[in-house]
Amino acid sequence: MRLFGNMFAGEVVFILIAALLPWWAQWLGSLPWAIFHILVITIQAFVFMMLTIVYLSQAHEDSH
Repeated sequence: MRLFGNMFAGEVVFILIAALLPWWAQWLGSLPWAIFHILVITIQAFVFMMLTIVYLSQAHEDSH
């Protein structure tokens, strides 16, 4: 849910940039945000994937 919320918030920022800035300034605001957003989402997806793998591997371990 957290990853979805962060992705949704990033898209809302894109909509706000498109709605509030004039057409000639939208590229100046949206291009750096798009690059930042793609990097953050990639890192978050990797972290949540690793957490899921660790959790599932601990749940699957045999007790001694």
